[in-house]
Amino acid sequence: MRSFVVAWTVVAALAGCGATQSGGGAAPSCARTVDTTLRAVAVRVYAQAAAGPNVVSATRRVARSSTLARAVAHGSARETRAALRPLLRNQIHRIVIARGARVLARFGTASALAPVRGVIRDPAGRPVGRYTLAVGDEKAIVGIVRALTGARVSVLAASDPAPAGATASFAATAFPSGARRIWLQGGAGGACAATPAQTAAATIGAVATRLYRVEADGPATRRVLRYVARDRRFVAAVAHDDPVALRAAIVRFFRTRFLHVVRIRATTADGRLVGDVGGPFVLAPASRAVSEPSGRVVGRVTLSVQDDTGYMKLVRRFTGAGVLMSTAAGEVPGSSPAATPQFSFVATAFPRGALDVGLVSSG
Repeated sequence: MRSFVVAWTVVAALAGCGATQSGGGAAPSCARTVDTTLRAVAVRVYAQAAAGPNVVSATRRVARSSTLARAVAHGSARETRAALRPLLRNQIHRIVIARGARVLARFGTASALAPVRGVIRDPAGRPVGRYTLAVGDEKAIVGIVRALTGARVSVLAASDPAPAGATASFAATAFPSGARRIWLQGGAGGACAATPAQTAAATIGAVATRLYRVEADGPATRRVLRYVARDRRFVAAVAHDDPVALRAAIVRFFRTRFLHVVRIRATTADGRLVGDVGGPFVLAPASRAVSEPSGRVVGRVTLSVQDDTGYMKLVRRFTGAGVLMSTAAGEVPGSSPAATPQFSFVATAFPRGALDVGLVSSG
């Protein structure tokens, strides 16, 4: 990929904001392009909370649970709460189950956005109740938008005035109801390029780069890395250079629902490999020392919370752009059809080495 990549960050740095655009309105035109592009990314993030894969999975579980349907049909609050708990799966942040005017169960208290409503039916197809749920709490949605766009983000009532410095906004819905407006204030779009299309490509590139950095060093990654490096059985396996015990510990991490980790590698203190378990196409490795409770360093762990395919899917969902990836060994499976990227950057493959990432327009 290196031989034919055109990186619009280089073009932008040479051109400056609007330098090659005609007329005194070049800079405002550039700003509008950046703001419009970042707004589209934020709208896509919200759309994932409103109708993305997590919503589809959550509503399917609720609608298909015969245990829940029976509990609702019986009008039993106790049975409804018991039937609902295994359906949450750290995915449903807020939910209300009702039969007629009576609420049988509520879970979650955090402010949430993008509520989804549906009917609960018994095995014969007769409606016995209804649900309202949300898979995206407000804090998480705001955090993702901020991380991707670099903008300050405010969620206000629809009737509230725009906050100072607002550059873009869009409508949203609070849980369980209520009109909201999500405002962006500023953003990390980067400098302008020669044309609006190139400016948009550079802005999308900045978003994709920020997403990669979140995968490599975001709060979730640091949390998983800290958890793994302090796990008693994992530490013991590294200390004793025991690949069998290490593999067992890693498989346990893969099966732990609140951890999202796709590959883990451990070495001894002198750098010898103890074990490496996980998928072959993984990016954004993060590392830290592995120490015993006494403080003695016994090795090092390197892990990733995202594989190449997952990153490609997220970039497409959040930006609409296709992704090409390649290493020294060749193209990464799942890459978009070969084309000249409008933006590129160099990431890190697992456990090391350059991973070329190029973005191509979906249009």
